[in-house]
Amino acid sequence: MSTHNIVILGASYAGMGVAHGLLKVLPALQKKTGKTFKVTLMTNSTHFWFSVGAPRAMLKPYPNDIMDSFLPVKQGFDQYPSELYEFVHAEITDLDSEKREVYYKLKNAKEELVSDTEAMHFDTLVIATGAAGPSPLYSYHGSHVPTLEAYKDIQARSPSAKSIMIVGGGASGTETAGEVGYIYGKKTTAPKDITLLSGNERLLTGLRPAIGKRAQEFLEAMGVKVEHNLRIKDSKSLDNGSTQITLSDGSTRTVDLLINATGRKAAGSFLPSALIDQEGKVKVDGYNRVPTLKSVYVAGDMASTSPGGLIYIKFNTPVTTGNIIAELSDKGKGKVYKPITTKEMQFVPVGPEQGVGAAFGWWVPSMVVKMVKSKTFMFDQAQKTVLGTA
Repeated sequence: MSTHNIVILGASYAGMGVAHGLLKVLPALQKKTGKTFKVTLMTNSTHFWFSVGAPRAMLKPYPNDIMDSFLPVKQGFDQYPSELYEFVHAEITDLDSEKREVYYKLKNAKEELVSDTEAMHFDTLVIATGAAGPSPLYSYHGSHVPTLEAYKDIQARSPSAKSIMIVGGGASGTETAGEVGYIYGKKTTAPKDITLLSGNERLLTGLRPAIGKRAQEFLEAMGVKVEHNLRIKDSKSLDNGSTQITLSDGSTRTVDLLINATGRKAAGSFLPSALIDQEGKVKVDGYNRVPTLKSVYVAGDMASTSPGGLIYIKFNTPVTTGNIIAELSDKGKGKVYKPITTKEMQFVPVGPEQGVGAAFGWWVPSMVVKMVKSKTFMFDQAQKTVLGTA
């Protein structure tokens, strides 16, 4: 009997979550159905990056070492029988939905391409390649290596920088500004000139205005200048290591260190255009399936129904996994995903001692945000995510 190959594209939060969920039940499923299954995890990077903690770990080794943010993917799967899974380190180049093949080029440990284009057949496919932004500080740029190098660069340059500008008034930019303000703000012995450009009328536009205002008050108390309604049009590195920035109002500024925390977009350039929507995400139904294709699912930020973020992934991924298991068990199409809430749901640290946020539409006190996220940036979840126990 041929093996049913379940190919998962991407090994970040969503991809690893689906892989762990499947591998935990495949032995029993094989015994029950008499079929043979295999999970193939195909990813650009050998390491999982704990991006949740990036605003803190990019500025200093945290909790203890710079590599605490970068954990080998393989170590999370040593617990499963080797015949049940395969790890393929490769750059994904194309997808043929009719032939049901994924095309890729293998990579070595140095992240160099070492093969011509190869093809892999899939019986079930999970697209979980996530999203990417302009800076490797906040998203994969091919693998974890550019992010690791960006961490090293900013940790080397920030102590001597006299001026630091953070661009982006969402959660990432606000959290980063809080960390910079805590380390280098006006309450320190050698304060720096720190600016946050929100790019909008206020901070944290996904939350009510009063919460964004409170975050701004926290930042300004640290000595961070918050400016609204300005965006970057262009930037140029200068010979002395500083950056010249052209803003949306036509003005220019020069800063020693620029941190670009602007938005991310779905990372699916290898996908056929017929599968994606105007935002570059894959069109899915309520079951997280591609309705035009057989046994093709989407997990994480690549799904057209995803608002983005880890909370969505945490509660949506088990539904995707359950629907795949239901199909493999010949039990039908499973369950429709229903959001845990449609109300405000976000915690935003503003330095390690405080934060803002909301849960289920209720404003959350700063002390609660501190205990849940600000204090440790949830680094206790990094290893658990790799091991599938988060």
